[in-house]
Amino acid sequence: MKLSLAKQLRGLTGDNDANLHCLACCNGKLYALTRSDKTEFVIHVDIMVKDGKFVINLLRFVDIPSYSFNNGIGCWEVFLKGGCRELFYILVGFDSKAKKRLGVVYLFRLDITSMVWEEVKDLKDGILFVDLAHDCSVFYRPTIALDAGGYLHIIGKMGKVIYSYNAKDKTISVSSMPSFVPTSHLSLWECGLQGDNEIVVKSVMSDELNINTLRNETHEGNIESHLLNIPFDIMKNIVEHCVGLEYLNFRATCKLCHLAAPMIQWSSETALKRLKTYSLVSPWLMVFDNRHGIITFTDPVFGDTYFRKTPQELIGDIRIRSSKYGWILMFELSGPTFFYNPFTNDIRKLPFVPYVEDFGFSAPPTSPDCMVVAFTKSVVFIHFVNRESSWRISRMDFGNIIPHSFAFPTCYGRDIYTVDEGRLDVFRNMDEGICFWENVVAQPPKGCGCRSSAQHYLVKCDQQLLIVFVDKFGESVEIFKLNHSTKKWETVDRLGRHVIFICDKTCMCIEAKTPEMENKIYFPRLHAKNGKIVFYSLETCMFHIFNGRKIEKSFKDLFGTKFHSNPHTWIEPSWF
Repeated sequence: MKLSLAKQLRGLTGDNDANLHCLACCNGKLYALTRSDKTEFVIHVDIMVKDGKFVINLLRFVDIPSYSFNNGIGCWEVFLKGGCRELFYILVGFDSKAKKRLGVVYLFRLDITSMVWEEVKDLKDGILFVDLAHDCSVFYRPTIALDAGGYLHIIGKMGKVIYSYNAKDKTISVSSMPSFVPTSHLSLWECGLQGDNEIVVKSVMSDELNINTLRNETHEGNIESHLLNIPFDIMKNIVEHCVGLEYLNFRATCKLCHLAAPMIQWSSETALKRLKTYSLVSPWLMVFDNRHGIITFTDPVFGDTYFRKTPQELIGDIRIRSSKYGWILMFELSGPTFFYNPFTNDIRKLPFVPYVEDFGFSAPPTSPDCMVVAFTKSVVFIHFVNRESSWRISRMDFGNIIPHSFAFPTCYGRDIYTVDEGRLDVFRNMDEGICFWENVVAQPPKGCGCRSSAQHYLVKCDQQLLIVFVDKFGESVEIFKLNHSTKKWETVDRLGRHVIFICDKTCMCIEAKTPEMENKIYFPRLHAKNGKIVFYSLETCMFHIFNGRKIEKSFKDLFGTKFHSNPHTWIEPSWF
């Protein structure tokens, strides 16, 4: 019998080493996934009784769904789960082979009629559990209490953390596993899991940054009644003194304001003159939601959320690689690499370059000095955007030392520094288009190099080179500066008037424009209950959120927060 099954599987996959895993029942039938280096699909395991004996036939049922990863996903696990009449395919992606951090979740449901996989946009009252800590079992219940339904809950490898994926807004919440709960017999109600969070998305029909804020409708009505008492000519005079976000907020206040403030193309010469002296308080957290075709911007201080329509050219499998100066460097899988300014809607394509994970650039693409660098494990690509039409290629001899990555390329004078699992490398004289590599200019700070779960971020702050270490769940946050003379890292206890913003592919340090923002590190994390952006204070050594300009809540780690699985980054609003 075993030989017969092996022959059937070999005939279906063309692989002698193929096997089956993730058995799942659906509508009285048994299914499984193939595990093979050559092909993957769903098998129908047809079991019959013939002449008093079991007869098993393996039949190819359907291909697995197509999907893609965003940033830095190094490995993944897949699962198949069946309900009464539903078959689910689940993919859980991690940021490295060590499975340090869950980074992306895909959830598909098979339409049995059309035999097409559809991404689940809402589990409604249903719930799914995946247990990575034990036997990777999957549990599904289609009807459950409203306060716990709508989530795919994933128990981490160590059995101490629960990741909760919300299919509605594609966010992933992180919670600690209650110590009194026996993980092998996990009870949904014992865990006190995240409840349904409603998300309101207003339609965005314009290509401009005609931003709609989320606001209380009753309160908006009261505002409009007072504004209607202002003569229209006076309102037009008021709006002439509004610039950028102020103008957009005014325009979105009421119908009368909308008429008084006509649509403006902020990239025009006249509009740019108005923007010369204008600046915002903070970078925004920007999220690409290709499902709805919108880009979301969130102000980390005031919590305001704004939307714009995603340009048609950016709807697809995009990857963010860096963000600075109000521009995003990104590329489409199997497509072009390009710069994008979401405030002017300017898209600037670059010459073709093969798939590269680590990118950096020295200046806005509008500058004559803009240089883009891209790193692989054997080649460095260099492109002077406004001087040359192609990439320069420098093939590097790393000898027996093969770096894992060249993360967060940071310009420092004529050199570019990168970080590889806490070790600092430098590429000299990059502005000449010919680079010289120095391996491990500085070792990780004492005590940080042994923490394999730590994430590290490299950034320039004034004339200092800083590295930020964050443990997996934020239990420890440390900042160090490089002593260029001793090649050693020194502890930084305060940022003074500066503030740092960190993300998967972006780390920026700017001078805070308000005292409330000083001496803090902003994370691309949201509070799980109220959705406000989380920051770490070097003064309190705790995590907090803002309520207006008032600091609220204190928590010692990142449990109870959530993050976006959609492509996202920090961006400095700029109309230039």
